[in-house]
Amino acid sequence: MQRRVQEQYTTKTQPMLTASEVAEYEYCPLVWWYEHFDPAANSDDDLLFAEMVAMENKYGEQAPSIPKYEMLERLLARRGAFDEGQRQHREHAQAVEEAEEVARDQLATSERGVRLRGVLVFALILLLLALLMIGAGLYLNHVISFSLG
Repeated sequence: MQRRVQEQYTTKTQPMLTASEVAEYEYCPLVWWYEHFDPAANSDDDLLFAEMVAMENKYGEQAPSIPKYEMLERLLARRGAFDEGQRQHREHAQAVEEAEEVARDQLATSERGVRLRGVLVFALILLLLALLMIGAGLYLNHVISFSLG
């Protein structure tokens, strides 16, 4: 009789766990516990994000090390709540990469322009020197012919 009562007691108080629940517990016991015993597990994502922000405001940089914060973060990650943020991050990273590529192209174009300007300035200086030499030669020719004649 006592054994029968004990068997009934143990089957009623000890819930059966599925393999996926055991795997979830093994992955993160804290999240598993909160999912089963904390109302946060049944809250919507906006409330959980708000609670995380409140913890960040209260505890500052130490917030991510608080177990409840970790649990909320993992719970939201498991729900896929960060997917939108990750998508936005990828889009932003692509936009930054494209902007950097445009900037590199503009820099390469401007470098070519600077080189071309340098060559043109050098050619202009050579032309001016050549004209100066021709002028000096004509002047000397005129001076020499004037003094001899």
